[in-house]
Amino acid sequence: MHKLPMLLIYSCIVTTVFSLLAPANSQEPAAQAKSLETQDISTGNAAADQAPDLWFGVLKTANRNFRFILELSSNLKDTEGKLRSLDEGNRTFDLTRVSRSDVNLIFELPLTSASYESTMNAKGTQTNGFWIQRGQQIPLSFAKVSSIPKRKVKQVLAGTLNALLQKIEVAFVELETGEIYFNSVSQKAGGFVATKEVGDDGEVVLRVPGVQGVFTGHFLDARKTQLQGKWNQGPIALSLKLTQQDVSTEVAAPIPPKKPHRPQTPRGPFPYTTELVSIPSPEEDVTLAGTFTLPKSKPKAGVILVSGSGPQDRDETIFNHKPFLVIADHFARHGIATLRYDDRGIASSTGDFSSANSFDLAKDAESAFNFLSKRPAMLDVPLGICGHSEGGLIAPLIAARNKRVDFVILMAAPGVDGRQIILSQGPLIMRAQGIPENVISANQKTQQVILKLIREHEHPSGDLVAEKISESYGHDQADLSEIIEAAQAAIEKQASPWLRTFLKLDPKQALSELRCPVLAINGTKDLQVDPVLNLTAIRETLQAAGNTNVEINLYPGLNHLFQNSNTGLPAEYGTIEETFNLVPLRRMTSWTLEQAATK
Repeated sequence: MHKLPMLLIYSCIVTTVFSLLAPANSQEPAAQAKSLETQDISTGNAAADQAPDLWFGVLKTANRNFRFILELSSNLKDTEGKLRSLDEGNRTFDLTRVSRSDVNLIFELPLTSASYESTMNAKGTQTNGFWIQRGQQIPLSFAKVSSIPKRKVKQVLAGTLNALLQKIEVAFVELETGEIYFNSVSQKAGGFVATKEVGDDGEVVLRVPGVQGVFTGHFLDARKTQLQGKWNQGPIALSLKLTQQDVSTEVAAPIPPKKPHRPQTPRGPFPYTTELVSIPSPEEDVTLAGTFTLPKSKPKAGVILVSGSGPQDRDETIFNHKPFLVIADHFARHGIATLRYDDRGIASSTGDFSSANSFDLAKDAESAFNFLSKRPAMLDVPLGICGHSEGGLIAPLIAARNKRVDFVILMAAPGVDGRQIILSQGPLIMRAQGIPENVISANQKTQQVILKLIREHEHPSGDLVAEKISESYGHDQADLSEIIEAAQAAIEKQASPWLRTFLKLDPKQALSELRCPVLAINGTKDLQVDPVLNLTAIRETLQAAGNTNVEINLYPGLNHLFQNSNTGLPAEYGTIEETFNLVPLRRMTSWTLEQAATK
């Protein structure tokens, strides 16, 4: 569950900014250029005729605008390209299936199952079409340009939020047209539409609906170069001093981060073989792309690796960590074959991830398992399923009905339904951030209403949300309108087929039907899947069903990704060099070999 299904209505700058329909998920940002407003595209030493064609467009959503630059080869037959999102820290994303002609421009962004379909004008200089993502179609046009268009900036006010765990650079950018945008510079999240109100007493109020944030302050000097005030966002109130910046660059670009050190990422030569495979599915539009890793000697066991929630590639890549690659490498060196695969619609797999729920993903995982079981080298080898997070929810669904499954490894897996997972997740993360208990309690109260509405209604209306929030808090609640607005925004952004299924799905049913050996592991600092709540439920469910071949291990200091951590907060995942701690990995390996030896 890397992509937190937290539904914290106060999800905020101090933890994370909502990405809305941004293409970004977990891909690392490209190095920041010197200025998003004045830069040209650098082509290095390439000849001029090899420079990419540039296309500029602005994707406008309800609360946020994204400036996109397409970099497409001048060779119309090239089926790949790049998309740079200027308002997401100049991040660069790989495009595939690019098709460009005198009639249209079409491409896909596989990382997030997004696509673009458009028609070309007669001159071949402008497109008109739709950005398609998460079941939504948003109008988007691109115009061919020679360099990134410059915005006419009237004023930039920037400052630093001293948040609970980090300092966050923010800025308000006011254009000569009167438009105002909010940027969380440190988090590479910009383009949030803002409004400004100036009172008779000189009070300045800047509102950012996209993050439910409000800045209120007064200028400290007659020249209006410094604005002192408070940033309020949900339960958080932080002092913030905004200072006028040089408008030519809007905000000084953050220093490009150093490439993270990932010492566990395997490097050749390897004492095993790997094969890229294509895995058929019962669904016509779904074909999974994967990697089959086979020891050079006869394998002692075989395992499929099932990833956590959110769009994941075969390595379960997150912040340049590749935990499934590390696991597959370790297993192969000890005689265990593995099959890992890209989620449907992600990377090289086909299909639509955005519309899939846990049962759909379970069908994909079972297709992968059946594929592994039919490989010539695996026909008489004990086979198991190793699932992480939501993958640990999916593994028992398959093992309960597929008798070919000989064992199951559950890594940070749910033992209770999704509603309990989310309601336990919020307080754990907020306490680790130092948020007061009264704020946590109020957040839980709202979360309960939100989750109930999403669980029981496919498309809960704004009026229904307002009614249920009012019933929960009482009509005399001082900030009732703000709570209702935040709840409505949270439901609009988070409600999905996947979440509705996740909230209802109780893993106890499948766990109670397991008769094969089970290894369930977690870390004491897992804030996404509470180890006490979930390991206890897994143990009790399996024992009550009479399954005696069960091992439960809790590892001190490890987080949701099984890294040694200080707080367990997701914000740490990318800063930790360790990808997967060797203590649980060695036990997963030895336990798998123990099960294989008994077959």
